[in-house]
Amino acid sequence: MSGFLGAGKTTFIQELARRTGRDFVVYENEYGQADIDAKVLSETDELSVWESTENCICCTGKQDFATSVLAIANTLDPEYLVVEPTGVARLSSILDNIDQVSYERISLLAPLAIVDATAWVRQRERFEEIYLDQVRTASTVVVSKAQLAGTGELAELAAWVRGVSPDARLVDRSWDELSDVWFSGLLEDDLAGGGAGPSAAGDARGAAGSPVRARASAGGRLAGAPSAADDGFDSLSLSDLSLPSESHLLWFLDALVAGVFGEVVRAKGYLPCGGQWLRFDVVDRMWQVTGYESGDGGAGSEPTAVFIGPSIRRPWLREVLVPLVRDASAYRNHSPRFEISARQHL
Repeated sequence: MSGFLGAGKTTFIQELARRTGRDFVVYENEYGQADIDAKVLSETDELSVWESTENCICCTGKQDFATSVLAIANTLDPEYLVVEPTGVARLSSILDNIDQVSYERISLLAPLAIVDATAWVRQRERFEEIYLDQVRTASTVVVSKAQLAGTGELAELAAWVRGVSPDARLVDRSWDELSDVWFSGLLEDDLAGGGAGPSAAGDARGAAGSPVRARASAGGRLAGAPSAADDGFDSLSLSDLSLPSESHLLWFLDALVAGVFGEVVRAKGYLPCGGQWLRFDVVDRMWQVTGYESGDGGAGSEPTAVFIGPSIRRPWLREVLVPLVRDASAYRNHSPRFEISARQHL
């Protein structure tokens, strides 16, 4: 289940589980050490999550990926295993590694890529190699956030997808308009069979491919696919962070998308802002803030955030978000000793 940073892979997996009601385990290959998406997925009753944050599963972690898939098949024995790689994964590299886990007990489903209707133009231009690899390799391309894009924007996106991947099945309608039968059909699209895909039957103009499927010990099926590649991306994971108020968070997000903290193309996290917990999501140059109810001392209540991009001003982010660093910086900036030493240095 591939897709660039912030395309909506986690949301689509939740929808797939909800619509089909099948037994899923999700192999979550997070970028960096923050397991934010894994915690979100764990809140879905139909899903169990197997996390991998140490290595990218298409290159340095490809052997760990193969071992983990076999371990999941033999210990958890789910009906399906859906693999969600990091957003900078090269889908072609993962398919090259699929042979390690494809044998008589494991069958594979055709891979699927998700494209963000609101951010695809800039992401494609800035990170062309990764973007093209994901779209060209996928059997099915599913558009996310279609309801936020205009008719002309969707037509332009559809034309581009058909131009770079003529054989891919394109689904560019809001997911709410797709039937449960359509989602179930994703789980029957064998890679070995050419990924013909389920019949759209009025749900969309094309059929859809799906994650990868594996046959477990009791004849159950697993689904898996992609992996992650470095490609010069950096990531910063922070914990124990907070801001004085919601206004401070809004100011921070405006500064973040304006490039003050470097070129950050994806960021997400949750933290206390004054008397309330808030969750933020940043994709390209857009941000969103919502409430976060898990910040009451229960599971997942530790403030966490991750920032991903080609260049990140790490000290600046720490100074703004981490109270210990922020307070130390404020002390240095107002310390008489600091002012004297700085004057002497000048």
